[in-house]
Amino acid sequence: MKSNKRKTIEIIVCVIMIGVSLLFLFPIIWMIANSFKGDAQIIQDMNTFGAFIPPTLDRNFFSNYITIIQNSDLMKYMANTVFYAAILIVLSVLVNGLAGYALAKIKFPFREGWVLVITLLMIVPTETIITINYMMIAKAGLLNNIIGYILPLIVNPFNIFLFRQVFVQLPDELREAAEMDHCGTLKYFLKIVLPMSKSVVATVSVFTFLNVWNDFIWPSLIFTSNDLLTVQIGLNSITANDNTTTGQVLATISLITIPVIIIYSLFSKQIVEGVTTTGTKEG
Repeated sequence: MKSNKRKTIEIIVCVIMIGVSLLFLFPIIWMIANSFKGDAQIIQDMNTFGAFIPPTLDRNFFSNYITIIQNSDLMKYMANTVFYAAILIVLSVLVNGLAGYALAKIKFPFREGWVLVITLLMIVPTETIITINYMMIAKAGLLNNIIGYILPLIVNPFNIFLFRQVFVQLPDELREAAEMDHCGTLKYFLKIVLPMSKSVVATVSVFTFLNVWNDFIWPSLIFTSNDLLTVQIGLNSITANDNTTTGQVLATISLITIPVIIIYSLFSKQIVEGVTTTGTKEG
């Protein structure tokens, strides 16, 4: 009886989860399906099930995508964003990783106080300090500059916290063995600590990429040159164009959304491992 009851509960939970997942998927399915249509067909299918079905495959099937790629700078905006994200991923892993390692393994005055400060900073919304960051970058003469865009984004309290929680779990014997082999702190961190923490490195890398890819406010404040714009600013300029049709707007959004879905799907296991391991032990 208990076994049957448990199976029934599992089936009900599974059905509920599938239903909730479909609710989140419907807007994406609608967006992708209509990105292949002309405006007239989008309006015609609006209140029917056909709104979730792409049109028949013909020579005009990809016309919205082709038009956007050929007549806009979307590909340049996407390339810019990937470039910024790649730089930030490397710097974020190194800087936040070193900070997390120091808080986890290096003894210094008021270390626990700094851990508390980092934890408290995690609840401070980014928007509350964005004005201060902008003023500092402006005074430094780094507006409309890649360095000015990247600098305030390198240090992230949440990333430091993730690294610190993972590094706390590393046995001290590893460090002692490395010292016996005349391995310095930086070499030990790069050659041993980071390779042993692949899950949290993947988590921080994916979160950093998603933050850069989805950010609108900060790049809109920093960049004025079209050659430096990120994908979200580019999306805004494309959709604001009166000559852009609804289908082309949906095609643009689809092109921007699909890479995020793919990346998150590929690294979802590592993200779950990276986040869950942070709570298994407290130093």
